[in-house]
Amino acid sequence: MNITLPAVATTAPELLGFATCPLCRTTHTTMTNDAVGKGADWQCARCGQKWSATRLATVTAYAAWVSAQTTQHRGDS
Repeated sequence: MNITLPAVATTAPELLGFATCPLCRTTHTTMTNDAVGKGADWQCARCGQKWSATRLATVTAYAAWVSAQTTQHRGDS
């Protein structure tokens, strides 16, 4: 019988539901994405940045805008 076990060690922190600093990619092991969505905030232990759902949404929107601009300019060449 051949059984394949899932690769637990390679699971990304985002999939586990832990908040991750967008700046330095450090995972906050006690703050979940669910808690952030409900209004909690946290300070990154590595870089010191303070994060909240509003700030994370702003970073995400800006990254999408930059991506769209980059894609648009590539098409102009």
